[in-house]
Amino acid sequence: MMKIQGRVARGASLTVLALAALAMLSACGSSKTVKIGFCAQLTGADSYVGQAAKLALEDRIKELNAAGGIAGNQVQLISYDTRSEPAEAIVATKRLIEQDKVVAVIGPEWSAAAIPLGPISEAAKTPIVTTTASNINVTVDENGKLQPYMFRTCFIDPYQGYALADFAYKELGKRKAAFITDVTAAYSKGIEQYFTAQFEKLGGKVVDTEGYQSNDTEFRAQVSKVAKSGLDLLVVPTATYRDIGLIAKQAAALGLKVQFLGGDGWVADELLGIAGKELEGAYLSSGVSTESPEFQDYNAKFEKAHNAKMTVYGYYALDALYALEYAIKTSVEKTKKVDRVAVRDALETMKDAPGFTSKLTMEPTTHNPHNKPVVIMTIKDSKWQIVKTYTPQD
Repeated sequence: MMKIQGRVARGASLTVLALAALAMLSACGSSKTVKIGFCAQLTGADSYVGQAAKLALEDRIKELNAAGGIAGNQVQLISYDTRSEPAEAIVATKRLIEQDKVVAVIGPEWSAAAIPLGPISEAAKTPIVTTTASNINVTVDENGKLQPYMFRTCFIDPYQGYALADFAYKELGKRKAAFITDVTAAYSKGIEQYFTAQFEKLGGKVVDTEGYQSNDTEFRAQVSKVAKSGLDLLVVPTATYRDIGLIAKQAAALGLKVQFLGGDGWVADELLGIAGKELEGAYLSSGVSTESPEFQDYNAKFEKAHNAKMTVYGYYALDALYALEYAIKTSVEKTKKVDRVAVRDALETMKDAPGFTSKLTMEPTTHNPHNKPVVIMTIKDSKWQIVKTYTPQD
Protein backbone atom coordinates (compact mmCIF):
# COMPACT_ATOMS: atom_id res chain seq x y z
CA MET A 1 0.00 0.00 0.00
CA MET A 2 2.80 2.31 0.88
CA LYS A 3 4.51 1.55 -2.42
CA ILE A 4 1.34 2.34 -4.32
CA GLN A 5 0.94 5.62 -2.45
CA GLY A 6 4.57 6.45 -3.20
CA ARG A 7 4.05 5.78 -6.87
CA VAL A 8 0.92 7.92 -6.85
CA ALA A 9 2.79 10.69 -5.06
CA ARG A 10 5.70 10.47 -7.48
CA GLY A 11 3.24 10.39 -10.40
CA ALA A 12 1.47 13.45 -9.07
CA SER A 13 4.80 15.22 -8.66
CA LEU A 14 5.77 14.39 -12.22
CA THR A 15 2.41 15.65 -13.42
CA VAL A 16 2.91 18.94 -11.57
CA LEU A 17 6.42 19.25 -13.00
CA ALA A 18 5.16 18.51 -16.48
CA LEU A 19 2.43 21.13 -16.17
CA ALA A 20 4.95 23.62 -14.84
CA ALA A 21 7.24 22.89 -17.77
CA LEU A 22 4.38 23.37 -20.20
CA ALA A 23 3.51 26.64 -18.52
CA MET A 24 7.12 27.78 -18.85
CA LEU A 25 7.17 26.79 -22.51
CA SER A 26 3.92 28.65 -23.05
CA ALA A 27 5.33 31.70 -21.33
CA CYS A 28 8.46 31.49 -23.45
CA GLY A 29 6.32 31.19 -26.56
CA SER A 30 4.34 34.31 -25.69
CA SER A 31 7.53 36.24 -24.98
CA LYS A 32 8.68 35.32 -28.49
CA THR A 33 5.84 37.25 -30.08
CA VAL A 34 6.14 40.99 -30.43
CA LYS A 35 2.96 42.99 -31.03
CA ILE A 36 2.91 46.12 -33.17
CA GLY A 37 -0.19 48.29 -33.40
CA PHE A 38 -1.59 49.99 -36.48
CA CYS A 39 -4.01 52.88 -36.04
CA ALA A 40 -5.50 53.83 -39.41
CA GLN A 41 -8.42 55.06 -41.47
CA LEU A 42 -9.77 51.76 -42.78
CA THR A 43 -13.40 52.71 -43.42
CA GLY A 44 -15.18 55.95 -44.12
CA ALA A 45 -14.44 58.74 -46.54
CA ASP A 46 -10.65 58.49 -46.23
CA SER A 47 -10.29 54.71 -46.14
CA TYR A 48 -8.00 54.87 -49.18
CA VAL A 49 -5.34 56.19 -46.77
CA GLY A 50 -5.28 53.11 -44.54
CA GLN A 51 -6.38 50.13 -46.61
CA ALA A 52 -3.35 49.70 -48.88
CA ALA A 53 -1.04 50.50 -45.97
CA LYS A 54 -2.56 47.70 -43.88
CA LEU A 55 -2.11 45.19 -46.70
CA ALA A 56 1.49 46.30 -47.22
CA LEU A 57 2.27 45.91 -43.52
CA GLU A 58 0.69 42.46 -43.43
CA ASP A 59 2.73 41.38 -46.46
CA ARG A 60 5.96 42.57 -44.88
CA ILE A 61 5.18 40.86 -41.58
CA LYS A 62 4.50 37.55 -43.35
CA GLU A 63 7.95 37.86 -44.94
CA LEU A 64 9.55 38.64 -41.59
CA ASN A 65 7.87 35.75 -39.79
CA ALA A 66 8.76 33.30 -42.53
CA ALA A 67 12.38 34.36 -42.13
CA GLY A 68 12.36 33.94 -38.34
CA GLY A 69 10.78 37.21 -37.25
CA ILE A 70 12.61 40.17 -35.73
CA ALA A 71 15.55 39.08 -33.57
CA GLY A 72 13.85 35.71 -33.10
CA ASN A 73 10.45 37.20 -32.28
CA GLN A 74 7.42 36.47 -34.42
CA VAL A 75 5.52 39.65 -35.24
CA GLN A 76 1.80 40.20 -34.74
CA LEU A 77 0.10 43.22 -36.27
CA ILE A 78 -2.99 44.49 -34.43
CA SER A 79 -4.99 46.99 -36.47
CA TYR A 80 -7.84 49.26 -35.45
CA ASP A 81 -10.05 51.41 -37.64
CA THR A 82 -10.23 55.08 -36.66
CA ARG A 83 -13.12 55.72 -39.07
CA SER A 84 -11.42 59.00 -40.06
CA GLU A 85 -12.24 60.52 -36.65
CA PRO A 86 -9.50 61.98 -34.39
CA ALA A 87 -11.37 60.91 -31.24
CA GLU A 88 -11.50 57.33 -32.54
CA ALA A 89 -7.76 57.43 -33.20
CA ILE A 90 -7.14 58.34 -29.56
CA VAL A 91 -9.39 55.51 -28.34
CA ALA A 92 -7.76 53.01 -30.69
CA THR A 93 -4.24 54.00 -29.62
CA LYS A 94 -5.08 53.69 -25.93
CA ARG A 95 -6.57 50.26 -26.56
CA LEU A 96 -3.46 49.12 -28.41
CA ILE A 97 -1.22 50.29 -25.57
CA GLU A 98 -3.28 49.37 -22.51
CA GLN A 99 -5.14 46.23 -23.58
CA ASP A 100 -3.11 44.71 -26.40
CA LYS A 101 0.26 45.60 -24.85
CA VAL A 102 1.91 46.48 -28.15
CA VAL A 103 5.56 47.46 -28.12
CA ALA A 104 4.88 50.36 -30.50
CA VAL A 105 2.16 51.91 -32.66
CA ILE A 106 2.28 52.83 -36.35
CA GLY A 107 0.02 55.77 -37.23
CA PRO A 108 -2.24 57.69 -37.19
CA GLU A 109 -1.87 59.30 -40.58
CA TRP A 110 -3.09 62.83 -39.93
CA SER A 111 -1.89 65.57 -37.62
CA ALA A 112 -5.12 66.39 -35.79
CA ALA A 113 -5.25 62.82 -34.48
CA ALA A 114 -1.52 62.48 -33.81
CA ILE A 115 -0.92 65.68 -31.83
CA PRO A 116 -2.99 64.63 -28.76
CA LEU A 117 -1.09 61.33 -28.54
CA GLY A 118 2.11 62.89 -27.24
CA PRO A 119 1.19 62.86 -23.53
CA ILE A 120 -0.47 59.43 -23.91
CA SER A 121 2.63 57.85 -25.44
CA GLU A 122 4.91 59.43 -22.84
CA ALA A 123 2.77 58.31 -19.88
CA ALA A 124 2.68 54.75 -21.24
CA LYS A 125 6.33 54.81 -22.36
CA THR A 126 5.25 53.43 -25.73
CA PRO A 127 6.73 54.79 -28.97
CA ILE A 128 4.38 55.92 -31.72
CA VAL A 129 5.69 56.25 -35.28
CA THR A 130 3.31 58.37 -37.34
CA THR A 131 3.30 58.05 -41.09
CA THR A 132 1.97 61.18 -42.81
CA ALA A 133 1.19 63.39 -39.79
CA SER A 134 3.34 66.36 -40.85
CA ASN A 135 2.41 69.17 -38.45
CA ILE A 136 5.43 70.23 -36.38
CA ASN A 137 3.52 69.80 -33.09
CA VAL A 138 3.19 66.03 -33.58
CA THR A 139 6.71 65.55 -32.19
CA VAL A 140 7.43 68.93 -30.58
CA ASP A 141 4.69 70.69 -28.61
CA GLU A 142 3.68 74.35 -28.88
CA ASN A 143 6.15 75.25 -26.12
CA GLY A 144 9.04 73.68 -27.99
CA LYS A 145 9.21 70.60 -25.76
CA LEU A 146 10.11 67.34 -27.45
CA GLN A 147 7.42 64.67 -27.27
CA PRO A 148 9.86 61.89 -26.29
CA TYR A 149 7.84 58.91 -27.57
CA MET A 150 6.51 60.47 -30.79
CA PHE A 151 8.28 59.93 -34.14
CA ARG A 152 7.40 60.27 -37.82
CA THR A 153 8.55 58.97 -41.21
CA CYS A 154 7.38 61.92 -43.35
CA PHE A 155 8.71 65.44 -43.71
CA ILE A 156 7.15 68.29 -41.72
CA ASP A 157 4.91 71.12 -42.93
CA PRO A 158 7.61 73.84 -42.83
CA TYR A 159 9.76 71.64 -45.05
CA GLN A 160 6.96 71.18 -47.57
CA GLY A 161 5.77 74.78 -47.37
CA TYR A 162 9.24 76.18 -47.99
CA ALA A 163 9.88 73.82 -50.92
CA LEU A 164 6.56 74.78 -52.55
CA ALA A 165 7.28 78.49 -52.10
CA ASP A 166 10.75 78.13 -53.62
CA PHE A 167 9.36 76.21 -56.58
CA ALA A 168 6.51 78.69 -57.13
CA TYR A 169 8.71 81.78 -56.98
CA LYS A 170 11.92 80.59 -58.59
CA GLU A 171 10.74 78.06 -61.17
CA LEU A 172 7.15 79.00 -61.96
CA GLY A 173 7.87 82.72 -61.72
CA LYS A 174 4.75 83.42 -59.66
CA ARG A 175 4.52 86.58 -57.56
CA LYS A 176 0.89 86.85 -56.33
CA ALA A 177 -0.50 83.84 -54.49
CA ALA A 178 -3.95 83.27 -52.99
CA PHE A 179 -5.04 80.47 -50.65
CA ILE A 180 -8.16 78.39 -50.11
CA THR A 181 -7.42 76.60 -46.84
CA ASP A 182 -9.18 74.12 -44.58
CA VAL A 183 -9.09 76.13 -41.34
CA THR A 184 -9.99 73.04 -39.30
CA ALA A 185 -6.91 71.07 -40.46
CA ALA A 186 -3.56 71.62 -38.73
CA TYR A 187 -1.89 70.28 -41.87
CA SER A 188 -3.52 72.83 -44.19
CA LYS A 189 -2.91 75.78 -41.87
CA GLY A 190 0.71 74.72 -41.39
CA ILE A 191 1.50 74.66 -45.10
CA GLU A 192 -0.21 78.03 -45.57
CA GLN A 193 1.83 79.55 -42.73
CA TYR A 194 5.22 78.33 -43.90
CA PHE A 195 4.59 78.87 -47.60
CA THR A 196 3.56 82.46 -46.88
CA ALA A 197 6.65 83.18 -44.79
CA GLN A 198 9.04 81.84 -47.44
CA PHE A 199 7.16 83.25 -50.45
CA GLU A 200 7.09 86.75 -49.00
CA LYS A 201 10.73 86.47 -47.92
CA LEU A 202 11.61 85.77 -51.56
CA GLY A 203 9.63 88.81 -52.72
CA GLY A 204 6.22 87.37 -53.50
CA LYS A 205 2.91 88.45 -51.98
CA VAL A 206 -0.09 86.55 -50.65
CA VAL A 207 -2.99 88.63 -52.00
CA ASP A 208 -5.93 86.75 -50.45
CA THR A 209 -6.67 83.90 -48.04
CA GLU A 210 -10.07 82.22 -47.98
CA GLY A 211 -11.06 79.51 -45.51
CA TYR A 212 -13.48 76.62 -45.30
CA GLN A 213 -14.24 73.80 -42.88
CA SER A 214 -13.70 70.07 -43.21
CA ASN A 215 -16.51 68.29 -45.09
CA ASP A 216 -17.63 71.46 -46.89
CA THR A 217 -18.66 70.82 -50.48
CA GLU A 218 -19.50 74.32 -51.71
CA PHE A 219 -16.53 76.55 -52.61
CA ARG A 220 -17.92 78.99 -55.18
CA ALA A 221 -17.87 81.93 -52.77
CA GLN A 222 -14.19 81.40 -51.97
CA VAL A 223 -13.32 80.91 -55.64
CA SER A 224 -15.16 84.11 -56.61
CA LYS A 225 -13.25 86.10 -53.98
CA VAL A 226 -9.78 84.89 -54.91
CA ALA A 227 -10.60 85.46 -58.60
CA LYS A 228 -10.84 89.20 -57.85
CA SER A 229 -7.56 89.36 -55.95
CA GLY A 230 -5.18 89.66 -58.90
CA LEU A 231 -3.60 86.27 -58.16
CA ASP A 232 -1.37 84.38 -60.53
CA LEU A 233 -1.22 81.27 -58.30
CA LEU A 234 -3.89 79.47 -56.27
CA VAL A 235 -2.49 77.37 -53.42
CA VAL A 236 -4.91 74.76 -52.06
CA PRO A 237 -3.23 72.77 -49.25
CA THR A 238 -6.09 70.33 -48.73
CA ALA A 239 -5.68 67.28 -46.54
CA THR A 240 -7.91 65.20 -48.83
CA TYR A 241 -8.25 64.84 -52.59
CA ARG A 242 -12.02 65.41 -52.47
CA ASP A 243 -11.66 69.06 -51.49
CA ILE A 244 -9.25 70.03 -54.26
CA GLY A 245 -11.33 68.01 -56.73
CA LEU A 246 -14.45 70.01 -55.90
CA ILE A 247 -12.58 73.32 -55.80
CA ALA A 248 -11.02 72.70 -59.23
CA LYS A 249 -14.33 71.75 -60.82
CA GLN A 250 -16.17 74.72 -59.31
CA ALA A 251 -13.36 77.08 -60.35
CA ALA A 252 -13.62 75.78 -63.93
CA ALA A 253 -17.40 76.26 -63.87
CA LEU A 254 -16.87 79.89 -62.83
CA GLY A 255 -14.31 80.43 -65.58
CA LEU A 256 -11.26 80.85 -63.33
CA LYS A 257 -8.13 79.80 -65.16
CA VAL A 258 -5.17 79.86 -62.82
CA GLN A 259 -2.08 77.88 -61.85
CA PHE A 260 -2.96 75.44 -59.04
CA LEU A 261 -0.43 74.35 -56.43
CA GLY A 262 -0.88 71.88 -53.57
CA GLY A 263 0.71 69.43 -51.17
CA ASP A 264 0.77 65.71 -50.53
CA GLY A 265 -2.81 65.73 -49.25
CA TRP A 266 -3.81 65.69 -52.92
CA VAL A 267 -2.12 62.38 -53.61
CA ALA A 268 -4.78 59.83 -54.45
CA ASP A 269 -5.45 58.30 -57.85
CA GLU A 270 -9.15 59.03 -57.31
CA LEU A 271 -8.41 62.74 -57.81
CA LEU A 272 -7.31 62.11 -61.39
CA GLY A 273 -10.69 60.59 -62.22
CA ILE A 274 -12.63 63.38 -60.51
CA ALA A 275 -10.78 66.47 -61.72
CA GLY A 276 -7.76 65.42 -63.76
CA LYS A 277 -8.91 67.59 -66.66
CA GLU A 278 -9.55 70.65 -64.50
CA LEU A 279 -6.18 70.24 -62.77
CA GLU A 280 -4.16 69.77 -65.95
CA GLY A 281 -0.79 71.45 -65.37
CA ALA A 282 -1.22 71.73 -61.59
CA TYR A 283 1.80 71.11 -59.37
CA LEU A 284 2.05 69.49 -55.96
CA SER A 285 4.67 68.23 -53.53
CA SER A 286 5.00 64.81 -51.94
CA GLY A 287 7.61 62.89 -50.01
CA VAL A 288 7.47 59.99 -52.44
CA SER A 289 5.64 59.02 -55.61
CA THR A 290 4.13 55.77 -56.83
CA GLU A 291 5.50 56.80 -60.24
CA SER A 292 9.13 56.49 -59.11
CA PRO A 293 10.93 53.81 -61.17
CA GLU A 294 12.38 52.05 -58.11
CA PHE A 295 8.90 51.08 -56.88
CA GLN A 296 7.44 49.69 -60.10
CA ASP A 297 8.28 46.03 -59.46
CA TYR A 298 6.87 46.23 -55.94
CA ASN A 299 3.74 48.01 -57.17
CA ALA A 300 3.11 45.32 -59.79
CA LYS A 301 3.48 42.49 -57.26
CA PHE A 302 1.22 44.29 -54.78
CA GLU A 303 -1.50 44.88 -57.37
CA LYS A 304 -1.35 41.26 -58.54
CA ALA A 305 -1.61 39.96 -54.97
CA HIS A 306 -4.41 42.26 -53.80
CA ASN A 307 -6.14 43.53 -56.94
CA ALA A 308 -5.53 47.01 -55.55
CA LYS A 309 -3.01 49.74 -56.23
CA MET A 310 -0.24 50.65 -53.84
CA THR A 311 -0.29 54.19 -52.40
CA VAL A 312 2.23 56.60 -50.92
CA TYR A 313 0.52 56.00 -47.56
CA GLY A 314 1.58 52.38 -47.83
CA TYR A 315 5.15 53.45 -48.49
CA TYR A 316 5.22 55.64 -45.39
CA ALA A 317 3.72 52.83 -43.28
CA LEU A 318 6.43 50.47 -44.52
CA ASP A 319 9.07 53.05 -43.60
CA ALA A 320 7.60 53.08 -40.07
CA LEU A 321 7.72 49.27 -39.87
CA TYR A 322 11.30 49.18 -41.16
CA ALA A 323 12.23 51.72 -38.46
CA LEU A 324 10.64 49.50 -35.81
CA GLU A 325 12.41 46.43 -37.16
CA TYR A 326 15.71 48.23 -36.62
CA ALA A 327 14.70 49.50 -33.18
CA ILE A 328 13.45 46.10 -31.95
CA LYS A 329 16.66 44.38 -33.10
CA THR A 330 18.68 47.05 -31.31
CA SER A 331 16.59 46.62 -28.15
CA VAL A 332 17.25 42.87 -28.10
CA GLU A 333 20.96 43.37 -28.72
CA LYS A 334 21.29 45.83 -25.84
CA THR A 335 18.77 44.55 -23.27
CA LYS A 336 18.24 40.91 -24.34
CA LYS A 337 14.51 41.62 -24.66
CA VAL A 338 11.97 43.69 -26.53
CA ASP A 339 11.66 46.72 -24.29
CA ARG A 340 9.51 49.75 -25.12
CA VAL A 341 11.98 52.27 -23.70
CA ALA A 342 14.91 50.64 -25.48
CA VAL A 343 12.91 50.67 -28.72
CA ARG A 344 12.29 54.39 -28.22
CA ASP A 345 15.98 55.02 -27.59
CA ALA A 346 16.93 53.12 -30.73
CA LEU A 347 14.47 55.11 -32.85
CA GLU A 348 15.86 58.38 -31.51
CA THR A 349 19.47 57.49 -32.35
CA MET A 350 18.74 55.71 -35.64
CA LYS A 351 21.24 56.57 -38.36
CA ASP A 352 21.23 55.33 -41.95
CA ALA A 353 18.99 52.41 -41.01
CA PRO A 354 17.39 50.49 -43.89
CA GLY A 355 14.01 51.89 -44.90
CA PHE A 356 11.53 51.11 -47.65
CA THR A 357 11.76 54.43 -49.51
CA SER A 358 15.22 55.52 -48.36
CA LYS A 359 17.70 55.15 -45.53
CA LEU A 360 16.36 56.45 -42.22
CA THR A 361 18.15 58.83 -39.90
CA MET A 362 16.22 60.39 -37.02
CA GLU A 363 16.92 63.89 -35.75
CA PRO A 364 17.22 63.35 -31.97
CA THR A 365 16.06 66.86 -31.04
CA THR A 366 12.91 66.82 -33.19
CA HIS A 367 12.20 63.13 -33.99
CA ASN A 368 11.81 64.05 -37.66
CA PRO A 369 13.51 62.04 -40.42
CA HIS A 370 16.65 63.80 -41.56
CA ASN A 371 16.90 65.14 -45.13
CA LYS A 372 13.74 63.50 -46.42
CA PRO A 373 13.37 64.20 -50.16
CA VAL A 374 10.59 66.40 -51.56
CA VAL A 375 9.14 65.26 -54.90
CA ILE A 376 7.50 67.87 -57.11
CA MET A 377 4.85 66.37 -59.39
CA THR A 378 2.50 67.70 -62.02
CA ILE A 379 -0.76 66.41 -63.51
CA LYS A 380 -0.49 65.80 -67.23
CA ASP A 381 -3.14 64.04 -69.31
CA SER A 382 -4.88 63.09 -66.05
CA LYS A 383 -1.78 61.25 -64.83
CA TRP A 384 0.89 61.95 -62.22
CA GLN A 385 4.26 62.96 -63.62
CA ILE A 386 7.42 63.60 -61.60
CA VAL A 387 9.02 66.98 -62.32
CA LYS A 388 11.97 66.97 -59.96
CA THR A 389 13.16 65.83 -56.56
CA TYR A 390 14.68 68.12 -53.94
CA THR A 391 17.09 66.35 -51.59
CA PRO A 392 18.28 68.69 -48.82
CA GLN A 393 21.98 68.68 -48.01
CA ASP A 394 23.61 69.13 -44.61
